[in-house]
Amino acid sequence: MTADLAAWAEVDLQRLERNYRWLRQRAGVPVMAMVKANAYGHGLLPVATYLQNVADADWFGVATPAEGAALRDGGITRPILVIGGFWFGQEAEVVHGDLATTLPDPSYVAALERAAAAHDRVVSVHLEVDTGIGRLGLSEEQLLDTLAILKTCRHIRLDGLMTHFASADAPEHAEFTHDQMRRYARALQQVQAAGFTPRYTHLANSAGLHAFLPDAAGNLVRIGGLLYGIAGDALSPAFPPPPVQPVLSLHARILGLKTVPAGTPLGYGCTFITARRTRVATVPLGYGDGLHRIQSNRGWALVRGCKVPMLGRVSMDVTMLDVTDVPDVALGDIATFIGAQGEASISAEDYAAIMDTIALEATTALTARVPRRYRS
Repeated sequence: MTADLAAWAEVDLQRLERNYRWLRQRAGVPVMAMVKANAYGHGLLPVATYLQNVADADWFGVATPAEGAALRDGGITRPILVIGGFWFGQEAEVVHGDLATTLPDPSYVAALERAAAAHDRVVSVHLEVDTGIGRLGLSEEQLLDTLAILKTCRHIRLDGLMTHFASADAPEHAEFTHDQMRRYARALQQVQAAGFTPRYTHLANSAGLHAFLPDAAGNLVRIGGLLYGIAGDALSPAFPPPPVQPVLSLHARILGLKTVPAGTPLGYGCTFITARRTRVATVPLGYGDGLHRIQSNRGWALVRGCKVPMLGRVSMDVTMLDVTDVPDVALGDIATFIGAQGEASISAEDYAAIMDTIALEATTALTARVPRRYRS
């Protein structure tokens, strides 16, 4: 399957499907599969197509109109929400793609109404209210202003009301999350008092689904990390981990092998000097592929089921590994940076922890130079 590749990320679509179906069952309401940022590094169109055609996904969530347009061009027919809204000039893309969108500010309403009227369409909007995260959600004043403007619009339908949890993964902030739910409830009352009845009410992300059901369910949930089996660093430790499985693994083949004596400097800056006679393996994976330089002299990989350290600085295109203690190591052997070999494993969370970040940032950072191979 991978004999023709020197480095690749493998995406297990069967695991993706199982994760989605479990999340749908757990939520008890439709699930919006978040596929923004190239499906968090897993591949926008292959992931969305599989979820639509095999897992019967309900909704898709993207960050930009361009991502939504790419889904439509690729044959995705399910509802799509642009959670990041649009910039002036992009409203036609929202209309043409039959995309639902948020409105980061009341100023965008008129532009969207004009674009929809010009094409004799009705566009769906989901208003996001800021209940405590402080990002693009509407403040209470902005919400009231937006509702007043929407009353004059014939080509915009207020179809949803949403908010986003700031710290549902932190047990010490549980009261803050409950306060966000109370603020959301008040906003929903304001929307209804203004004469609107949104079909979709949604609050929960992965952490909210994990820790705050049923209160946070609404009638739609937005799931990113858990969909891809990434759970360890973004969920509340106060609850048992969910039975989702990681979807992505990252691999590279050993391209070069050499033995160097003790006292040999390795890599840019000579930041590593061997303390013993060392067998060095070089693999074609570097920061040009998304393997961050902060992993230099800190990160790990698996070779023939053995955990081996990275040596020297991560370069743009290659990384060195210490395979001195790996029996029978050979050219072409696979080095696994995320994933399992036999009983040994490096999770995406383990990989990200070396960089003092979260697993979703690590997978999203994988560049287009890393081929994705899909297994189903």
